[in-house]
Amino acid sequence: MMLLGILLMPFIIQQLDFVKIKPLKGYIREEKDSFLNLNNWFSGKYQEQHEKYVQSHLKIRPFLVKLNNQIKFLIQKDISAANVVIGKQGYFYERHYIWTHFGLDFSGEDVIHKKVVHAKRVVDSLEKNGVRFLLVLAPGKAEVLPEYIPEDQIVEKRNPSNYEVYSSYFQHSGIHWIDFNSYFKRLKDTISYPLYSKGGTHWSIYGSYIAIDTIMIYMEYLLKKDLPDYQYPVYDITRKPRGTDKDIANACNLLWYHFDENLYYPYLQKKNNRQGYKPKVIIVGDSYYWTIVNNGVQKVLFDSFYFWYYFKENHSNNPKMPKEVDRIINLRKFIENQDIILFVITDGNLREFSWNFFETLEKLYRIN
Repeated sequence: MMLLGILLMPFIIQQLDFVKIKPLKGYIREEKDSFLNLNNWFSGKYQEQHEKYVQSHLKIRPFLVKLNNQIKFLIQKDISAANVVIGKQGYFYERHYIWTHFGLDFSGEDVIHKKVVHAKRVVDSLEKNGVRFLLVLAPGKAEVLPEYIPEDQIVEKRNPSNYEVYSSYFQHSGIHWIDFNSYFKRLKDTISYPLYSKGGTHWSIYGSYIAIDTIMIYMEYLLKKDLPDYQYPVYDITRKPRGTDKDIANACNLLWYHFDENLYYPYLQKKNNRQGYKPKVIIVGDSYYWTIVNNGVQKVLFDSFYFWYYFKENHSNNPKMPKEVDRIINLRKFIENQDIILFVITDGNLREFSWNFFETLEKLYRIN
């Protein structure tokens, strides 16, 4: 009877509307049902595809997948997620950040030099038209914490990395920039809480607040204006990761996980009644900036806020704005109505620098 109950469990759960099972995280391929005709039936293609469709739409499937992943993780210390690596002391890494650290995605020095030269020409044109520019090189987990990379992922003979060569050219380009790889490396052994959580791929939420402080100081310097004062009067310390501090762990689709570390969660608030100058800001950036967006910084510190995610999607506090950057009418005029552009990119995305942003502005400003 017990065996029969186990065999019937998927069917029973499928029929019970009140049973709710959390879906799987990450990219899940959606199987479509097969079209029934004589050819599909006699070739067996209909049965094969219909079986995949039924299996993928079983209500209990997410639980069974997570159970299988959990057993594999506990027994073999392995993860089913294709791009995830378990490092030393329980640190999770995305594999391509390790490749980036060891220079396996190196773009080539000539390519990098040309891209920085083109970027400087665009920045000069922006500055002449009253728009300040700050390039923010967000840190990479493998670059900041290479000591936890597992031995089987270490490349003994390293190529130059995109980070090393880009940072060398940025240093002498005249472009205002912040190198958070270098800063976090210096900082990591002097602070009480992690700049990277074990289960996250982005800077920790605490690390993102450190980045905010640094960016705001530099923005004040560039804009020559007194920006709003803020503070962190309330905070939580917990071993339970929140938000992006568990993004890799969530993508592994485990039933549970535990990371032995204290995480620090401050809450940003306006410091006093003095208004200060709230700048109009465009952020061109990758997923690292989402951590800052989720902190609600723009509501306290910025007047208007436009986050151009990979220079494609437009996320804004203005509901009338189009959702795609390429649908903004008179892009040059729109840009010149802002105070400053922040260009935020992590080392793992330098191989795609700059998502066609500088190339687009070269055309707008007719730079040869």
